[in-house]
Amino acid sequence: LIRRQRQMCIRDRPMKILVTGANGLLGSAVAAEVLRRGHACIATGRAAQRRCADTGTYAQADLCDPQAVQALIAGTQPDAVIHCAAWTDVDGAELPENRAQVFAVNAGGTKNVAEACRGAGCKLIYVTTDYVFDGTDTAPYPADCTRFAPLNVYGQSKLAGERAVTETLERYFIVRTSWVYGTGGKNFVRTMLQLSRTHDTLRVVSDQIGTPTYAADLARLLADMAESDRYGRYNAVNSGGYVSWYDFACAIFRMAGIPMTVLPVTTEEYGRSLAVRPHSSRLDTGKLAESGFAPLPDWQDALARYLAAERAAV
Repeated sequence: LIRRQRQMCIRDRPMKILVTGANGLLGSAVAAEVLRRGHACIATGRAAQRRCADTGTYAQADLCDPQAVQALIAGTQPDAVIHCAAWTDVDGAELPENRAQVFAVNAGGTKNVAEACRGAGCKLIYVTTDYVFDGTDTAPYPADCTRFAPLNVYGQSKLAGERAVTETLERYFIVRTSWVYGTGGKNFVRTMLQLSRTHDTLRVVSDQIGTPTYAADLARLLADMAESDRYGRYNAVNSGGYVSWYDFACAIFRMAGIPMTVLPVTTEEYGRSLAVRPHSSRLDTGKLAESGFAPLPDWQDALARYLAAERAAV
């Protein structure tokens, strides 16, 4: 009863929430959700000016500069930090000239944020990736799985970020997700729709399995976590089961009403990219409901809502 009353108190009072990476696809969705709930939002990004829609207060932030991060969080005194900022160019991360910067952002930047949160006494929600696993398990990876074996530099750097959080803080949220798409940025759905303007046949990989995640749905969960004290590691993807990129592409064209021939191919047939991808990105999200968080909606429902939002924007 005491915990429930404390939880209601946290939810009922307005909070001050700092969002890193607010110019990005997920960060902009999180900032919008924070404002929708009536909380004060401090949106941060590398750019000197806000690139996304109105996100409340905006501050330029170089997360690789520990003194700047300390000053930002100590000066704003947020109740929670939702850390979405990351180097997300998975193939670009493989280039030798980029490796140091990838780790500086995803590992060093996360360590700086975690240390600043510890100093300010605020909670941290860190968004990470299924790429911390090698994708060889046939069963879904549980939220507390520690069989880490990232196949690419991006996954290695995000795992280093996870470790920076756990080594710095006693209480934290670590949230792994996969296949994120949404408004305001490059993503698989938008790429498929763009290719449909110039192609009538597409080859799409059918042996990489996971679950698409709509940024707007993930943002709602991250805001729920900011309003709670149910700390821990979580997996967060849309419900509805596991599909391949081929299955997802077929659903996109079917729901969009676009005639398209989609051919399933293996990763090897498609052609190796710079970064090796895991074949299985199956994430078990059962811990969300066990901890009192609402699971994300069905991925097909999410896709339909996203396509409707895109049509409305046009």
